[in-house]
Amino acid sequence: MSTTDIQINRNGRLAAIIGVVAAVVAVAFFVRHHGALDLVLGVVLLGIAGYQLFSAWDARTPLLVADDLGVRVRLGRVWQGIPWKELDEVEHLPRRSWWRDGRLVLLPEDDAAQLAALPASGRRQATITQKLYGAPFVVPLGLATVVAGGSRDLSSRLADLAGEDTTIVEIDPEIDPEIDTGVDGVDSGVGDESWSDEGPEPTRPIARESARDPFTDTAERPLLSASPTPTPLREPTVAVRSEVTRDFSTMGANALKLDQVDPVGSDDETHTGLPEADELRRPSFGGLPGEADGVTPIARPGEPVEPLVIEDLGPTPAPEPVIGPELAAARTRIGLTVDQLADRTRIRPHVIEAIEVDDFGPCGGDFYARGHLRTLARVLGVDAAPLLEHYSASYADAPIDARRVFEAELATGAGGPIRRMKGGPNWSVLAAAVMAIVLAWSVARLVLDGSATTPPPAPSLGSGSAGTGNPYGKLAPAVPVTITAAGGGTEVVVRDAGGDVVFSGSLAFGESKTLRASPPVRIQASDGSATVAVDGGKAAAVGKTGEAAQQTYTVN
Repeated sequence: MSTTDIQINRNGRLAAIIGVVAAVVAVAFFVRHHGALDLVLGVVLLGIAGYQLFSAWDARTPLLVADDLGVRVRLGRVWQGIPWKELDEVEHLPRRSWWRDGRLVLLPEDDAAQLAALPASGRRQATITQKLYGAPFVVPLGLATVVAGGSRDLSSRLADLAGEDTTIVEIDPEIDPEIDTGVDGVDSGVGDESWSDEGPEPTRPIARESARDPFTDTAERPLLSASPTPTPLREPTVAVRSEVTRDFSTMGANALKLDQVDPVGSDDETHTGLPEADELRRPSFGGLPGEADGVTPIARPGEPVEPLVIEDLGPTPAPEPVIGPELAAARTRIGLTVDQLADRTRIRPHVIEAIEVDDFGPCGGDFYARGHLRTLARVLGVDAAPLLEHYSASYADAPIDARRVFEAELATGAGGPIRRMKGGPNWSVLAAAVMAIVLAWSVARLVLDGSATTPPPAPSLGSGSAGTGNPYGKLAPAVPVTITAAGGGTEVVVRDAGGDVVFSGSLAFGESKTLRASPPVRIQASDGSATVAVDGGKAAAVGKTGEAAQQTYTVN
């Protein structure tokens, strides 16, 4: 990220502290509970801890990134980019105190076009934001958020990035936003009494201040006074006739007319042609450019027009590609096309084609290139570690540039009117206050309550046969087990009832492996989409697609 870019993140440190404290208190409630109320409080605190720890983890991804191309805002897990030219206005309400939040509101020229480009989850998040703050694209500025570089000069930094394309407005925190205003936030003044024009001209009270052209309103409205009564009669004036004679050149196409005729009633006016009229009327010139006989049409009705061909920018192959050919060979081996692989990995086809020739420019940075390599290796059944090691040694060069990544995905919109920002509740302060009260009450309850009764020790098993090392006793007869990589390449480990590893290896997409093992059979897979059929039974997935999972199978 450039030093001039603006990035807003969640306050990960504060969320982590609150989450850890809430988790500790929740565990204390579970350990020393005396009734149902303690269990309920423990569950509530555990939920608060989970939410705060998730917020701390989510703080790694920005909520908003602004550069000289536009603004990219995150709605849940969905990004929406808006160029500066498509933003009508950006309103910045600074944070007034530690307990009063501010906010940054993006007002596109056409909200409907921006919302239509969002998926369903993004529209739901925008609807919630609309109900809370009165606009779909709002980022709160409070205890729960952090602005990179500080928020003191945020309006000026936004104005520098926006240039002349977008108006940056800084809302004065001292002005009540519910005051009835006229155009551009100025008091309409309906019903005000008039005052004398004598004295300094009053300055209109401005309800908000633009960061691009800041000013301070220091003038005061003068005292009201009665205006002088106008006389009912007008002062007499004397009419004077002036004789005017004009001599001017005839302009436009009329200057080329050889038969100049004076208009009726203009005997005192003299019309002269253009000095270059003779040069323009030369026979060898072939007429003026605007005349019909000198026009060469580009195309005529009914005749085909040669299409305009724009050369596509293809990938740039590396001199000696290593990573791409291995991925291309794996894709060809399992019989997938580039489009089919793109559908399975959610990676654009042109990015896959570029990766297959070791051109990682379309990936957008080292972070995304490594992620694409991991995804392709998982689906194609290739070990990702050597690929990543070779990429780090040969192609990794610079940190991620947010501007480069977001440049190709900025959205578009149309025009619209200026809207007012709706004041919403300070949710971060409200949540912090509720959690502080709950934590304080919980700690006080734990301290004041007596120590819980120590539970009696669990009876120990009597001395007897030590048994065998196998927890299941004698092994059952081995049965056939069939494992299929149905959703992508996967790493599989199979253990029998004795805990011995029967099989450990990789399966490519669509590959099957049949073996014999004593039930119950425990199977671990790096991709939960792998299916397992035991003793001829119905095949079932180990877990969720793309996630590591394990299951224990028995014979019905």
